Amino acid sequence: MFLGVAASAAIAGTAPPVPGRLRRTREPRHFLLVHGAWHGAWCWYKIVAGLEDAGHRVTAIDLPSAGIDPTPAGSVTLQAQADRIVATLDSLGDPVILVGHSAGGPPVSMAAEARPEAIQKLVYLTAFLLPNGATITSVTLKDTGSLITQHLTFNTDGTFEVERSARQEVFYNECDEQDVALAQSLLKPASLRSNIDPVAVGDNFARVRRFYVTTLHDHAISPDTQRTMYTTLPCERVFSIRSDHSPFLSHPTALLRILATIARA
Repeated sequence: MFLGVAASAAIAGTAPPVPGRLRRTREPRHFLLVHGAWHGAWCWYKIVAGLEDAGHRVTAIDLPSAGIDPTPAGSVTLQAQADRIVATLDSLGDPVILVGHSAGGPPVSMAAEARPEAIQKLVYLTAFLLPNGATITSVTLKDTGSLITQHLTFNTDGTFEVERSARQEVFYNECDEQDVALAQSLLKPASLRSNIDPVAVGDNFARVRRFYVTTLHDHAISPDTQRTMYTTLPCERVFSIRSDHSPFLSHPTALLRILATIARA
């Protein structure tokens, strides 16, 4: 997928930005990266390159209907997303550092409930960190600092989108124009069902080490709402980036350094 993004940039006459280099690690880890709603594995391209350059192993996946996955989006449940992550964990063989962005948080949590032994650490990147029975929708509707609810459109096939004209301000308010153009060309409608399904977690999830990365200039999930989530379900450590909702594009070096710190923890 990274090569596909690089090829797209080459066709456009530009090269993908190269993030700041990390020091080569003596203790390589395996990162499994899970995107949020509307996005796909493509959004991690700078992080994949930076982690691999430092010697880590990286797997970035498309959840059902996202990226190049052909599943009809309207049929996708939260459980189906979690099942995709579990199947990936089962195929990898070695424990991973599992990173979930935004709406990737609940399926990451449910995967931890199903396969705690396959996960070294959970990392929530401006992600929905929810207690058992909560939903993404219930949190979003209370988030008065978020711009998302003002700019949603709903489709008859059970999917929804953020209005194209609002996406830069909602997701990419600190990204350069090239990355905004790339994202606009690759975003896809998301399943409404996966956002209203309740998360199902218990004791297995609770015993996996977890970390939170909060983004302080976020217009999609407000910093106050992020704080409420990681306070309600305390994490081993909370890191902060002065970033929009998409630090994998806008502040890759800062995010890479945080992931490297978590890898050593």
